[in-house]
Amino acid sequence: MGGGFTTGREIMEYCGKYGTLGIYSILGATLGFLISTVLSYELARVTKSFDYRSLMKQILWKAWPAFEISYIILAIIVIAVVGSAAASIFEDMTGIPYIVGAIVVIALVGILHFWGRAAIEWFETVGTVILYIMYAILWAITIVATWGHASEVLSSGLAEGTPSDTFVAGIQYFAYNMVVIPAVLFTLDRLEERKDSLMAGFFSTVLIMIAFTLTWLSILGFYPDPEVIGAPVPWFTIMKKVGGLWLTWFYVLAVTWTLIETGTGMIHSIIRRIDVNLEERRGYGLSRKWEGLLATIIIVLAILMARYGIIALVAQGYGTMAWVFFGIYFIPLVTIGVVRIVKPEWKKEFWAKA
Repeated sequence: MGGGFTTGREIMEYCGKYGTLGIYSILGATLGFLISTVLSYELARVTKSFDYRSLMKQILWKAWPAFEISYIILAIIVIAVVGSAAASIFEDMTGIPYIVGAIVVIALVGILHFWGRAAIEWFETVGTVILYIMYAILWAITIVATWGHASEVLSSGLAEGTPSDTFVAGIQYFAYNMVVIPAVLFTLDRLEERKDSLMAGFFSTVLIMIAFTLTWLSILGFYPDPEVIGAPVPWFTIMKKVGGLWLTWFYVLAVTWTLIETGTGMIHSIIRRIDVNLEERRGYGLSRKWEGLLATIIIVLAILMARYGIIALVAQGYGTMAWVFFGIYFIPLVTIGVVRIVKPEWKKEFWAKA
């Protein structure tokens, strides 16, 4: 669960706004995550591909840079979402103009990156602890406080859209989130048998969807309140309604920390990808000067995107990238990937030339 999930906007866009029909979104996302994690883990185990580039070569051959380019585009959108979310909160609480808040937060992301790896690791470790404590409190307080209304919504079947609409929304949600699967590949050298890949994929999916479902149930406690459904940062609006002043401020601290953490991680990953590629091609990577220039360009692009607002970025930006990753990752995975899992020796020399 990163910065985008922490806002509640993603779950609202791809599940919550549909009311009780959100259960079909949960079904679509669950099936998508289960298939993609199990097959990705097993393909990585069979082909010994424990980094994203090696795995992409197993299904895209020399077209693997398509994943790289798509990742960078999505990462910049995520940074923009980060800045937009924090800016919306600050504008609501302090009256600071939206664009000023976005610039400040995205600039903080850049500053943390320049402090270096040690600072980033410390920031992310603390942020993860804060995030999980916050979510345990948010779910417990919100669901207990609003379960009466949520039960009424569930029993009445109050909803918007159709089952097919929400199922497709769930597919979109898992599709753009497929980008994070390669991030865990380095841990998969522990998988020894096919059943290990199956169990690892199963538990990955369960943990993701527990968080997804609990957030959906929290949203149902307010459905169809337009103030919550249309909020740029739904969790912030929910906290103002049920959390009281202390929990609202705790949420603001946790979400701001997590948003900055997510944005920093994205910048760091983009620059590291470019750095590694340059090291392999010419024997040396980026200088600090070029790292700074690249980080500045990314920050400026993110600020320009942030002007569109978090609702548009999540709906249109994430929505578009979902189909991109569905095409360049999921489809090759369930076709070429399955053949390579079943027949590891199939055209082995061909794939080795990627």
